[in-house]
Amino acid sequence: MTATKKTAAPKTEANEAGILNADVAKGAREYVARTAASVKERNDSAYEGVTKLNSGIEKTMNRFVGGYVGLMGEMAKAVHDDMTKALTTVEKIAGAKSFTEAAQTQVDFYRDYATTNYDRAQTVVAAGRDMLNEGVATIREGASDVMPFGKKAAA
Repeated sequence: MTATKKTAAPKTEANEAGILNADVAKGAREYVARTAASVKERNDSAYEGVTKLNSGIEKTMNRFVGGYVGLMGEMAKAVHDDMTKALTTVEKIAGAKSFTEAAQTQVDFYRDYATTNYDRAQTVVAAGRDMLNEGVATIREGASDVMPFGKKAAA
């Protein structure tokens, strides 16, 4: 009988060890599968965020380039307008009947020139500020979309 017990005990231990090993292997497979799924989800989220960021940067850069081109056009228009006014003033001064009339024409020209260019400068600064603020906001939003899982962890 002792021999039977000795041979039966190792079989039972072997069976229990096999079941335990099977449970550990099953648990490890499940852990690896869950981890892979989580990494895939984060990878997809990061890709989606980068895509949004790229789109935002592209729109911002198009706006900057469009703004630059518009600014160059406005500068060309301003130079043309200023030159036209200067030439008109020269014609008025040439046709002036007195020194006082010529001096007043020139003073009026410089007053109008200064006011017009001050208004132009304010418009350019406001447009530049708006473009810059929009660009920073777009990039900030895009950067936060790159890694959206960071928001989930904080929540």
